[in-house]
Amino acid sequence: MTWATDSIFVAGGDYVREYWGEFQAQSGVSAVVTVAPEGPVAYLDPLPWAALWLPVASEAAYNLDQLALGVDFIEAALAAGRKVLLHGPHGVHRTRPLVAGHLLARGKTLARVLREMEEKPWLPPYHGKTELLEALLLRGAAAKKGMKQ
Repeated sequence: MTWATDSIFVAGGDYVREYWGEFQAQSGVSAVVTVAPEGPVAYLDPLPWAALWLPVASEAAYNLDQLALGVDFIEAALAAGRKVLLHGPHGVHRTRPLVAGHLLARGKTLARVLREMEEKPWLPPYHGKTELLEALLLRGAAAKKGMKQ
């Protein structure tokens, strides 16, 4: 469990969910992305501001729509002044593509994002698809271009 950025906390296992009230009060996290194939877990007392479940079995199993949805959720929560929990009930590895996608959405280059992912002790080695991150970048660029026209 660790902060991936100042506003994004990454955790695996059941600890955060079991102690959600205390964790939420101490961290200020109020939005949750759960990445697990078997369904979302409940966060109660207090309820999260918003929650998203991504049914992803492994780090390399994301498709572009899932990754884009997760990154869009993170960006919307941060824009609303919320801190975000990325939670994989069985470990942190499935959350790494979301961290990478968020960093890309914030304007970092793919090379820099991959380098930063390798520098953090809890992130390497990155087993996600770099082609998927490239597609996410292209999708974001196309969306920005469409907004300008």
